[in-house]
Formats: sequence, structure tokens, C-alpha cells
Amino acid sequence: MKLLMLCREPRLYSCRRLKQAAEENGHHMDILDPNRCLIKLQQNPPHFALYYQPDVESTPYLLPQYDAVLPRFGTGSMQMGCAVLHYFQALNVPCLNHADAFAKARDKWLSLQLLLANGIAVPTSLLGGLETKANDAVQHIGTPIILKTLSGSQGIGVVLAEQPQSAVSMLETLKQANVPTLAQEFIAEAQGADLRCFVVGERIVAAMQRIGQRGEFRANCHRGANAEKVILTEQEKHIALNATKALGLDVAGVDLIRSANGPLVLEVNASPGLEMIEKTSGIDIALQMILYLEQKHC
Repeated sequence: MKLLMLCREPRLYSCRRLKQAAEENGHHMDILDPNRCLIKLQQNPPHFALYYQPDVESTPYLLPQYDAVLPRFGTGSMQMGCAVLHYFQALNVPCLNHADAFAKARDKWLSLQLLLANGIAVPTSLLGGLETKANDAVQHIGTPIILKTLSGSQGIGVVLAEQPQSAVSMLETLKQANVPTLAQEFIAEAQGADLRCFVVGERIVAAMQRIGQRGEFRANCHRGANAEKVILTEQEKHIALNATKALGLDVAGVDLIRSANGPLVLEVNASPGLEMIEKTSGIDIALQMILYLEQKHC
């Protein structure tokens, strides 16, 4: 197959691993920045055309036909990345994941709503408009409280406020800066740890437990967390698979937290990183993704 990965940074571990796995399976893979794409729509056939401009000095060139697409773009490429995915979906080219599912997962608030609507437990959360009082939002959740910007990733844009005064001050500052933010209950009993479940198709291919550094409530590996192998309970497996299905994703990194009332879904990542979980689990996840993409193409 001729594969396309949509990614702004081909040097990332995940991109290099997926390209390696594709080539070892006899496929060719291009890695292109969606923000450098030009989509042309026209009345006369062909109705769709996709061009690529490597740099501002270059003339855009027509891209070839691709057999399948892997989206690996971040929040800075969401609009154009999803537009390119819609382009390929209109041509019935398999995409791992589809544009609508990708967008749902990237919207932290919408994804929480969809999860809860599908019977999947999430932490108590609150989203307030810019004209609402920060004090009321904090009182509804209580302290300690987690504040999350809707566009953050890798633990960036997530803060813990332990006292009401500091929580109100942080929320007021974010509102003043016009940064949409949700408030969420703090699960103290998790002790700075969470679970990452890597789902491909309808299977959990790998899992790990992430443990935050001493004094750090975030369990993201980019924030220095340690990772170790973990055995998921049947309930946790069921929740991770249902969360992936609820958002319509083919591939997902489902983050769970073990609370006193059972597992809760913190977030579902549509473009989960491979490095830490491959090294922790010893599983070739990149290969699993390529094999699944082969099945979708058939």
C-alpha cells in the first residue's frame, strides 16, 4: 500500500516507528504536514484534488493517490488536518481515525458529554461561560480542584488548585484571557497515578500505569511520570473499549483513573504516543496499527 501520515513533526518517535513498521511490511509511507496542503474543489472532473507545498518558496505539486491515511496531527493542525481527512473520506480512502471522531476526542468537554451519554463514568466536571462567576464554579466542584484548558495536551494546561481562593484566582485569570476551561473534581485516592489503555480496533493491545513524580499530580510521561506494566481488570478493559467506541475511534489512548467509586475515564486521546507504552509493555504497537490498517483497506 501507499500510505500517508499527516504529521507536522516526522522526527517524533511515534512517526518514525509507524513508518518503520509500514516499510517492514512492504508498504511505502509519506509523512506530510497538513498545514502545507491545498485542497481544490471544482465542478469538472476530477472534483477533488490535493496539492502539497513543502515550503513557501516551492510551487505546490499534486499529491498521488493513497491507499490509507494515518492522522497524527496536534491541536495546531486540527482545522486543516480534519479537512484533509474529510477529503480522503469523500474518496472512500480508509483513515485511522475519521475526522469527526478525531475532532470529538480533541474537544475535552464534548468527549466527556459523549462518554457520560454512553454510560461511561467520568469525574464530576463543570464548564462555565465567560460571563459566569468563577467562585460559583469552584463551589459546585469543591477543592482541591483540577482546572483544564480545553485545548491542552501532554499535561500542559492542567493545574491543581488546593484552596478556594487560588482556584477562583486561576479561573478568573483564564476567563480574562478568554481561555475556555473546565473544572473537574480531584481524585485524591489515585495518588497521582493513572492508566493508559492503547486500543486498536476492538482490542486493547497494551496498557501501562503512569505514576507522577513526587509532588506532581499529573501522570503524563511528558511531565516526568514513571511507567510500569499493569494488569487491567475486566471492568477497566470493558470501559476502555466502550469509551473508544463511544467516540467512534479506531485507535485511541484511553486514560483511566482508579477512584473509590470505581474506574473513571479522564480522557480519550485520538493520537496517542507510542514511545513510553511500547518501551514499558514490550509490545510492537506500531505493527498492530499497520496490520489493522491493512484490514481496513481490504
